[in-house]
Formats: sequence, structure tokens, C-alpha cells
Amino acid sequence: MQNNQEQNTEENFKNKQAKNIFVVKSDSDGQRIDNFLLKTLKEASKSNIYKLLRKGQIRVNGKRTKPIYRVLTDDVVRIPPFLIPDEKGELFISDNLLNQVREAIIFENKNFVVINKPSGLAVHSGTGVRVGLIEIAKKHFADIDIQLAHRLDRDTSGCVVLTKNRDALNDFNTQSKGDTLIKKYSALVQGVIKNDFIVELSLDTSARQNGERTVEVSETGKWAKTKFTVSEFYQGKVPATLLQCQLFSGRTHQIRVHASASDCPLAGDQRYGNGKFNKKMRDLGLKRLFLHAASIQFKDGDESIIVNAELPNKLQQVLEKL
Repeated sequence: MQNNQEQNTEENFKNKQAKNIFVVKSDSDGQRIDNFLLKTLKEASKSNIYKLLRKGQIRVNGKRTKPIYRVLTDDVVRIPPFLIPDEKGELFISDNLLNQVREAIIFENKNFVVINKPSGLAVHSGTGVRVGLIEIAKKHFADIDIQLAHRLDRDTSGCVVLTKNRDALNDFNTQSKGDTLIKKYSALVQGVIKNDFIVELSLDTSARQNGERTVEVSETGKWAKTKFTVSEFYQGKVPATLLQCQLFSGRTHQIRVHASASDCPLAGDQRYGNGKFNKKMRDLGLKRLFLHAASIQFKDGDESIIVNAELPNKLQQVLEKL
């Protein structure tokens, strides 16, 4: 009788098991975890799987694992739930993600929503990304024509504007081409900088390296201008400077490339940064790109809207160690 009860309990557990949790079967015994995931998640890209493994978002038996790990029969593999579609083939968006975005709303009126986007969350789905901020927002604002008004890099945190209707979106797009829209970012860069400076270098945003977009300074590129203002500099363990960056154009990776071209690459920038500097910053606890969309100013009719997003605690803790 007891054995039957135990068997029923086990079956109930399996039936209730979350869709993002997989138990390794005998035919996959000894297979590398990356290959197991590619076989299991047919729509996921290899680069995204490696990124998730690197960040510890894929767990085996509750622990982080490396790509070289070989799974064993009955291993329990947990992947981020946003990679799994629901019964209707629609994207599964967990309550945790919904709550995360709901709590990140820092401004809302009848036309606009501003969200303090966390680092690591893409603004929309794409290659290797099944769900982004806009997909989550569409589920949260189910009865509203919610749309992205502009973009923010996945690794960058801070202000992202969403619109609630077509007129607001068109109005915001018009402002993007003028001077009423003001975006300011906080960035930690390598070295001690004591004077403000302006970078005006054209950027080629069409270049690709290893299949990924890599923006380059080019005379034949698109005009781009960034103003860098010194907020604070640090001359201790790791010489660094906190800059306020104001965009006068909106090119891909603009701040990162302009900073790198000025010999002061951003902390945690794996693409345009300095490896030795990044290593020192990791030792201080920096596990992401130090770039934060700190404020945005725009118009809603005759009203001027100014929204500020506080620097995330983890970035503030890094500054306190400098």
C-alpha cells in the first residue's frame, strides 16, 4: 500500500512538474549539457545557451554547471521558463517576470509608461531571445496597444519608454528627431578623467563579427555625437571615472564605441572594452556592463515629462569599493 502511495506521489510530481524542468532520460546519459539543451530546446541558439550557462541561469540538480558537464540519467535540468511556449504555442511568461516588470514601472499616465529595465532583459524577442520586455508588457497591459517607443541594449539597465496608443508613439518618434527628447546615461569607464569632453565620430552599424553586430568608427558611417560629463572619479584600487553621457544621436552601441575610441572603455564591456580592466572590475563584484539609462525627458502634449531611474544597487556597491 505504501509503495503505491509513493508511486502515486511521484507521478503527481511529474504531472505538476514545471515545463522548464527536464529529467534526463537514459538515452541522453553521458551527453554534454550544451548538446542536451540544443536537442531539447530546438528553437534556442547555441550562443544563447552558452550565455545562459555562463550566467548560471541553467541549473543541474539545483547547481550551476559548465558547458563541458555530461548529464547523467535522472539529472534534473532547469532552464529559464521564458524559453518555453505554452499549450497554445504562445510564449510562456512566468509570474516572476510579470512581477519584475510590474515593479519596474517608474512612470505611467494615459499615453506613456516608463520602465526601469533590468540588465539582462532584452527589449524584444529576437535571435536567441524568446521573450523580451515588450512581450511581457503586452501580457501585463493586455487591453492596451502597448508599443516600444525606443530601444535599449540588453545589457544596459534603466529608462525604457512604452506608448499606450498610436498617437503617442508617433509623437515620441517625432521628438526623437528633434531636441525635446533628452536621454542621459551613467557609465563607469577606465582611467581617471577630470574634464568633460564631446565625441563626434561617425559610426558604421552594419559590420558583423562572428555573426554579431560590431559597430565601428568610420568616415562613411552615420553621424553620431555624445557629450561626456564627469560625475566622479576614483583614484584608488582601480582608477576609474563615473561619467554622465548625453546622446545627440541614437546609434547602436554609440556610448560604448565613442568611449572606447576615446581610450576610456566602459567597465564590463566584453565587446569594446579592456580585458585587464574588466578583470579588475569583476574582482570588485561587477558582473555586467556598467551602463545605465539614468534619465529621459520628453513631451506629452504641452507637459514636459522627466523620469529618473536610480542606479541599481549592485552598481552602487561597485562604486563604493573603488
